[in-house]
Amino acid sequence: MEKHVRNQCIAVIEGCTMTAVGLRHLLTCAQEESRSFHYFRSIADFKLALQQTAFDAVICCLSGTREVRIECLFTMGKIACRYPDMTRIILANDEAEVALIKHLSPTYIHGVLSKSIILSDLQRSMLELLSEAALGNKCTEASSIQIECRSLSPTESMILRYMTYGYSLMEISQRLGRSIKTIRAHKFNAMTKLGVSSDAGLLSAADLLVSLPDRNNDFRRSLSLA
Repeated sequence: MEKHVRNQCIAVIEGCTMTAVGLRHLLTCAQEESRSFHYFRSIADFKLALQQTAFDAVICCLSGTREVRIECLFTMGKIACRYPDMTRIILANDEAEVALIKHLSPTYIHGVLSKSIILSDLQRSMLELLSEAALGNKCTEASSIQIECRSLSPTESMILRYMTYGYSLMEISQRLGRSIKTIRAHKFNAMTKLGVSSDAGLLSAADLLVSLPDRNNDFRRSLSLA
């Protein structure tokens, strides 16, 4: 039996005014009877609307601001638990951030796209993801996202978590009872595995890790002992 596309109510979260204007323009052609878009400047505004509106999909744009980025990723994890049928799409800042999210996200994300790609390609990819979701299909592009952080060792993961809280390598070595040379070696290995070549890229990965809701218990207990 042929599948029919159902009506979709889609939330778009973008804090940057200029980017939000660009997204509105990009999605105008998709504003049709079977699809409506609702734009929000913040996660808080979206959460308020969520109390009254049943959204079928959410498109969350990652900000360059660390706090906002962490809040967005953490919220996407919460949505996966509380609203498993809601399609979740993340717009990352560049291809490197896309790769990190695909490596580190423990929950299924229907699509992770880069805002830096050609606009026509970004538009086509977003609409394809929404169309697949409306048909009740899981996107094949997202199948590689549930990797369960397989490439990082527990120690490497712990070091990245400490980094996002502002600990220096010397402080991390003291807390973990390892030599600074060992900590530097783990840091280098993590950078190699994640495909990043700078501390900024590694900090982005650390931000991703600390935003994940289901792997923080041991780490938070260790912080409470400080």
